[in-house]
Amino acid sequence: MRKAMLLTILVSGLALAGCSNNTDTKNSSTEPSQAVQETAAPASTAPATAAPDNAQPEATALPTTAPAASPAAGQLPAVSGTQQEYIAKLDAIEAGLKDLQPLYDSGVTASMREAANQEYERWDKALNEIYNELKQQLSQGEMAALKEKQLDWITYRDKTAKEASLEFEGGTMEPLEYTAVLGSVTKDRCYELVKLYMK
Repeated sequence: MRKAMLLTILVSGLALAGCSNNTDTKNSSTEPSQAVQETAAPASTAPATAAPDNAQPEATALPTTAPAASPAAGQLPAVSGTQQEYIAKLDAIEAGLKDLQPLYDSGVTASMREAANQEYERWDKALNEIYNELKQQLSQGEMAALKEKQLDWITYRDKTAKEASLEFEGGTMEPLEYTAVLGSVTKDRCYELVKLYMK
């Protein structure tokens, strides 16, 4: 029974993708790759909503998805492809941090410190990757100005982490708080660099 239901959902999703792909291709033949991307989202979400009722949710999913894609497509020129790529990478890092949650939830300070260290390392690695990308994109003058700002930011990052950790001065939570704030401030800087400087 479960296999038959899964097969029905899969076939319905494929049929929906095929039908909506034809409709989108007719409506926007100048952007075929975007039409494929827009139809991919309804096809992948249709099976999850199609489990209770096979026909109705699929029919309603298309109109609600298509208008949402159109305004976003209208906003895309303001953001470069590289910028979108890096924002997606940062969002993936954020989503990937869920694997550290058991260490935080353990309540063991050493495990929590390990999780905070790993989180900070991931954001710091991303920051270095972004900075190297900006070296290739920016002019020498722009990069020199950014380097000065980045040095100021490093001072700010360390000072902010130190001040936050002093709340737990002398306790086992002091180094944990220090590292956690380093990670948080570095994450914010990653998004800031991508949004403000990346072309």
